[in-house]
Amino acid sequence: MANNGNNSGGILGALLGTAAGVVALGAAAAAGVAGWTIHSIHQRKKKDLLDDYFITPFELDVPHEDVRFVTRDHVVLKGWWFPVDGSDRTVVAMTGRHGRKDDLIGIGTGLWKRGINVLVFDYRGRGESEDSTQSIGYFEAADAEAALDYAMQRVVDREGTCRPALLGYSMGAVLSLQLGALRPEVETVVADCPFASLGELVRDKLSQRFLPARHLMPAIDYLNRAIYGYSLAAVSPLQWIGRISPRPILLIHAEKDRIIPVEDSLRLFEAAGEPKELWIEPDADHCGAYFRDREAYIKRVADYFEDVFAGKYFH
Repeated sequence: MANNGNNSGGILGALLGTAAGVVALGAAAAAGVAGWTIHSIHQRKKKDLLDDYFITPFELDVPHEDVRFVTRDHVVLKGWWFPVDGSDRTVVAMTGRHGRKDDLIGIGTGLWKRGINVLVFDYRGRGESEDSTQSIGYFEAADAEAALDYAMQRVVDREGTCRPALLGYSMGAVLSLQLGALRPEVETVVADCPFASLGELVRDKLSQRFLPARHLMPAIDYLNRAIYGYSLAAVSPLQWIGRISPRPILLIHAEKDRIIPVEDSLRLFEAAGEPKELWIEPDADHCGAYFRDREAYIKRVADYFEDVFAGKYFH
């Protein structure tokens, strides 16, 4: 009897020890996934040789000015300014997460040719701008606001007034929607392939890798707040887009987007107030509407801006 009890106790102890080991292993794995996810959110694009070689407006024979301005947290950003004398119509254009200002040289010069002042710029830690902590839309919000302030001041100094609008792609689309909601002087926003919520985007990416996203997200958000000082919920145009109305918005999305699903723009469109337009480009991947037909894309976006500036959407 005593021996049986000792054996039972030994077996129970072994089982408990094994269970504790499994729990510890699971906790360590969860912490590892959380750390990897946080690293991915703030990861820098690896630089290669070609990063120093890119087309500038000089090659296109387009008048421009190399400019610099400073964010509220003292990061120096650099960009290209395409001025149109006699016009107060102004667009600040923003790239995706790892993009650079030269990515927008096509749409930027296209809008400039239609009589619109255009500013394109590099986010912190990208292109020619000063290095600083990167993210997917949180720290870059200060970059977007500084760019808007700079463009408006340039036009006000020259024309006396400024009529600003925002154009963004992917992360830049998110920044455009959030900044448009915060700044009532912005007359319209064009957002190409935005995500609806950073937290939901991260959760979905984890699920695609067959990871238990629902259980991991609290740890990921906690770790992100502890290290970087913000919650993933802070980057969510779905919470902001309703504040843009009664100013108009145009949402664009690629039907076969493999990075940010088209459903994100459908949800944003539903949450937005009037007036609003939705353009789903068939058979295109992430931010691919421009590349399907560059001329048609520039014309449609430029026509939309002109309609807004002409007062078509305001009654």
